[in-house]
Order: sequence, then C-alpha cells, then structure tokens
Amino acid sequence: MSNTPTRNVSLTTELTAYINAQVASGHYSNASEVVRAGLRLLIERDHALTANARPAAHEGARADYRPGR
Repeated sequence: MSNTPTRNVSLTTELTAYINAQVASGHYSNASEVVRAGLRLLIERDHALTANARPAAHEGARADYRPGR
C-alpha cells in the first residue's frame, strides 16, 4: 500500500480508545486496519440499503399505475 494516499482525521477520545483496544486485542495490526474495516462495513451497509430500497421504489410505481392513464 505504499502508493495509498494518506488522510488526517480527528477522532473523539472514545473512538481513539476503541481503535487502541482493537489493536491491543490483536484483531488488527494498526489503527489504519481498524479504520479500513469500519469503512468496508459502511460500504456494505450502504450497498444493502440501496439494494433494499430498489424494490420498494418499483412497488410504489406499480401502485400508482392506472390503466388508461
């Protein structure tokens, strides 16, 4: 990941403590891994929300359909 751009972010004390605890537990090697895992979960959630919203939009369109209009 040597060509990966870096970002500076400000975190609350609670988020910093959580990241430190995750690294200390051995689940992650460093803070960047924790943040990347969190971002991946947000992406998955957003994809799931988008996928779940599509059928509802189609249902609404069918409910508004009136023959002869």
